[in-house]
Amino acid sequence: MIIGGNKNMDQKNLFKEYEGDFNQEETSGQKEKKERVFGYSPFALQDALGEKSAKKAWIEYEKLRFVGIDEEELIYKVISKIRDMTSIIMGANKEDLNLKDYPYNKSKKDLKNWKEEELKNLYTKLVEIYHNSRIKGDDLDMALEKTLLSI
Repeated sequence: MIIGGNKNMDQKNLFKEYEGDFNQEETSGQKEKKERVFGYSPFALQDALGEKSAKKAWIEYEKLRFVGIDEEELIYKVISKIRDMTSIIMGANKEDLNLKDYPYNKSKKDLKNWKEEELKNLYTKLVEIYHNSRIKGDDLDMALEKTLLSI
């Protein structure tokens, strides 16, 4: 077979330079299960909030931002932790919050570091920060960072 007008090149030699690329075995449609390896602890920010440690919370926030996690994703984690603790202190159980045992017990244990009024005020402030970033265009990253440093 003549390809592209070159009589010396036949079909057998056409892909010779790419031989190694096509010799890999193909899987039968099954994808290999990849193990997720984090360079950070995905729950460390929430743990720092539970401890009421501004320094730890800020450090964990910066670590997460450094690895490329968006501030929109982080504010949801922060709000959910504060919301869960606020709900628990007001009498909600794990079924009401639709939480598993460990996160519920962890949040319940973290309540020793917080007063009910502090949690309510922080929750209100976080929701306000989020809405101001969406409506007014405020910088969510800076506002969340300032809030974490003020706990």
